[in-house]
Amino acid sequence: MGTEKDYIERLFRAMDVAEKDRLLFEKIARSPSAKRDDVIGGLRTLTERVGFHFALLALYRQQVNAGFVLTDPLEASNTEEKTFFDADTGIPFRMVWNPGRELRRNHRLLIERGIIASTVDESRLVNRDKNGKPCYLCPANIEIQNPAEVLIDIRLEGERFYAGANFAFITNNHFTLMHAEHRPQGYRREIPRIMNAFIERTAGIFRIISNGLAGASIKQHEHLQFTTEPFPIEKIRIRPEDRVTEGGGIRIACPPYALPVWVVEGEGRKAVESAIHEILERWHDLNELHTENLIAVRTGQRFRMFIILRDASKLAGPGKIGVMAAFETGGIVVMSYHPPRARESEVDERATFDGADLNALKRMLKDIAPDEKMCGRLFDSVKRWFR
Repeated sequence: MGTEKDYIERLFRAMDVAEKDRLLFEKIARSPSAKRDDVIGGLRTLTERVGFHFALLALYRQQVNAGFVLTDPLEASNTEEKTFFDADTGIPFRMVWNPGRELRRNHRLLIERGIIASTVDESRLVNRDKNGKPCYLCPANIEIQNPAEVLIDIRLEGERFYAGANFAFITNNHFTLMHAEHRPQGYRREIPRIMNAFIERTAGIFRIISNGLAGASIKQHEHLQFTTEPFPIEKIRIRPEDRVTEGGGIRIACPPYALPVWVVEGEGRKAVESAIHEILERWHDLNELHTENLIAVRTGQRFRMFIILRDASKLAGPGKIGVMAAFETGGIVVMSYHPPRARESEVDERATFDGADLNALKRMLKDIAPDEKMCGRLFDSVKRWFR
C-alpha cells in the first residue's frame, strides 16, 4: 500500500486538492464495490467539487483495490518494460511484458474476484449476438454480470456514455468509455467531437483513443478507451517538410513513421475536428477495408489528434497474439502470452519480448501498414482539398 499512498499523495499535491476532497478520494479508493451507491455518490461529489478527471482517478483506485482490475499497475513487479529510442522519429517506443493480462482467461479467478457473476438470470440479459452471447459492454448487462465493476456516466456532445476501468489494463488508469446505446463500433463524424469534448471535460489529464475497426475487441458496441499515460507517438518529430498545410488555426502534417500517420493540431476544436473528418472520409472512400486508429490529446490549450491509417485485412503483427490497435500503433506494444509446454508451437510473446529491439518493433508495425499507393492517393487528395 506504500506505493499507492505515495501515488495518491503526488496526485493531491499536483492538483492542490482540499482536505475534504482528499479524504473523500481515499474513502472511495478503499470502498468495496458492494457499496456501489455510496461510491457513485462520492464520485459525483468529487466531479462537482474538483472535476470529472479527479473522480475517474478515484474510481480507478477503487476498482484496483476491490479486485476488479486484475493486478495493480503501480506494482513494479507486475510488469517489465523495454524502451527503444528511435533517432529518426524522436519516439521512445515502449515494449511491455504484462503477464497479468492473461488472468482474464482464468474463469474461476474471475468469479472469485467478482469480475463475473457465478450465477446469472439469463432472461434479463439483452442485445445478444448471432451466437447468442449478450453484449459485454451494455451497461444493463454489466450490472447483472459483473458485480465488482462500477461505472460512472458522462454526457459528451449530447450523448450519454459510461466509463469503467479496463480489468485487463495496458497502462495505469486505463478505462473503457462505452456508449449508453447498443450501437455498432466504427467511425462516424461525431467521434472526433466526442474525443475532444472528453479531453476538455478531463482537463487534458487523459488521452483518449478510438480504434474504429482496427483492433476494437467488441465490434457490436461502440466504445473508446482512455488513459493518463502519454503515448510515445506524442513525441514524434515534425519537420518543416512534413507539413501538409498550416493556416486557419490548424497545422496538418504527415511525419515519417512505421505506419502512415497524420497529425492535426490547433487551438480551435472545430477546425481540428473538421480536418480529421475530411481526411477520414477520403480514406474510407478509397477502399471499404480502410479504417483507422485515432489518438487525441491536449497540450496546454492546443488540441492534437493523430490519425493512424489502417486496413482491416492487416491487423496482426508477427510475434504477437491478436490484433494491434491504438496502444500498439501509438508506440506501446504489450506482450502477455507465454504458451504452456503442451502448446509450444503457438506464438510465444515472452520470446518476442526477450528478443525485441527497435528494428523488430518497427517491423511489427510496418507489417500492418496499409498499401502505400492508397496512402499516396489520400495524400494527393487531401493536398488538393487544402489548396
